[in-house]
Amino acid sequence: MDGAMNIETTASSARKNPLFQWVCLGVAVVGLGLLGWMINDLRLELKSSASIVNEKLPEILENTKKSTDTLAQLSDDIKQLRDLAGISDQTRDRSLVAFADNMLDAIEASGGKIALNKKFFGSGLKDIIDAKEWVVAARKEALLQTFRSKSKAELLDRLCKNKYGSDWMFQSGDSEALSLFDWLKQNHPDAKAVAAEIEASDDTDQ
Repeated sequence: MDGAMNIETTASSARKNPLFQWVCLGVAVVGLGLLGWMINDLRLELKSSASIVNEKLPEILENTKKSTDTLAQLSDDIKQLRDLAGISDQTRDRSLVAFADNMLDAIEASGGKIALNKKFFGSGLKDIIDAKEWVVAARKEALLQTFRSKSKAELLDRLCKNKYGSDWMFQSGDSEALSLFDWLKQNHPDAKAVAAEIEASDDTDQ
């Protein structure tokens, strides 16, 4: 009981002590000063950021507009190039790529050879090359032809000829060479169907 009374008396005396009151006041002032400084620093930082944004915003918007205009022009140029190449959505058969790829896969897996007929010096084949090796270069040509061709029939005809219009020949082992067109007609179901359409069209024209 006496201990509690002593503590209360000491606290009461401290509160009445002018020095203690001044110390408390000083601590409060310092605390408020630090809080005010932090708030002011934050306000200045926000003001500086807003100033930078306001300064750079017109340039950012202008660059954004230029980028948008450039992309729009590029998109329009690409569309015009696609139309010029005859590959707009209205004219292109979207299955051409798959058709070409499947035919080349079949040729590559055949184990045969691709060549050209000799035209001027006797009979036989010339420029004989393994089908796998031929397909490597043919894939690049096939990609171009899918852009140029408007139908599977046209694509099949283009892939079975070289750039000079000569028929590619296909030979497996010691068997007699066939035109690549005939070999695909016999060994590739989709090519067979397309070849039948071509031949039917030729008969009609005659």
